Amino acid sequence: MATHSERRNAGSELLAEMTGQPLGFASAAEQRTGAFGSYVVDYIFGQVWQGAELSRRDRTIVALSMLGALERLQAVQFHASFGPANGVSREEMVEIALQIAGYSGFPAGNEMVNVLITMWSEADGTPYRIPPAAYKDDDQRHRDAVDVMRTLNGQEEAADPAEALAGMERIGPVGKLAFEFAFGDLWSRTQLSRRDRSLVVVSILVALTKPDELQFHIPGALNHGVTVEELEGVMATAAPYCGFPRAVEGFRTLRRILREREAANDGG
Repeated sequence: MATHSERRNAGSELLAEMTGQPLGFASAAEQRTGAFGSYVVDYIFGQVWQGAELSRRDRTIVALSMLGALERLQAVQFHASFGPANGVSREEMVEIALQIAGYSGFPAGNEMVNVLITMWSEADGTPYRIPPAAYKDDDQRHRDAVDVMRTLNGQEEAADPAEALAGMERIGPVGKLAFEFAFGDLWSRTQLSRRDRSLVVVSILVALTKPDELQFHIPGALNHGVTVEELEGVMATAAPYCGFPRAVEGFRTLRRILREREAANDGG
């Protein structure tokens, strides 16, 4: 069990390493905001970020996904500032914002994109440009969509695109939009792996308290190579970034899904 001084030292050292600021940076936060600053150093970076469930890169992805989904823009800027130090590239951070546009809405994605463009333009001294999306006709979108659905569902072969689209259309126009845009456009982009996109989407859904959607995307994440331990790390990260009620709801959903999968495997 870590002592307070051990957590304080660990949090201070981690913040200094990630931000490139001196060790006194953590003390300055405490002096500026009192107990709030104390807990930022001791609890968030001295305890949660020290957990072995997630790599530093993955925890950065999770934190940015949650903060972007909730439109916590100052925090997005702060965490994006040490993204590259933790192995998350600018291109990957843009992809997180694009995924947020699909799962938390375009206004939230737009807010994050604008924060990123502004901070990188100021850092570079020149306007930062994000490349436009490549053109796709609907046939290609449909083929890409069924391949994404294949890997999310852990299947070896993709369904027929027309049949898959018809199945999605049974839930109305939203189903068609999800098939073509979420799966056919966003998920099929190669700038972020499907494993990482699953980590992003699960983080967004936890932040937004969407247990029904997690019922599909947690198994999808497991099929994409995210481990149970890493998913538990997502829920632990949600505690400081989204609040304990959302973290607890996410963890309960995870445990329920794991019990269902275990029961299904035993039954087979």
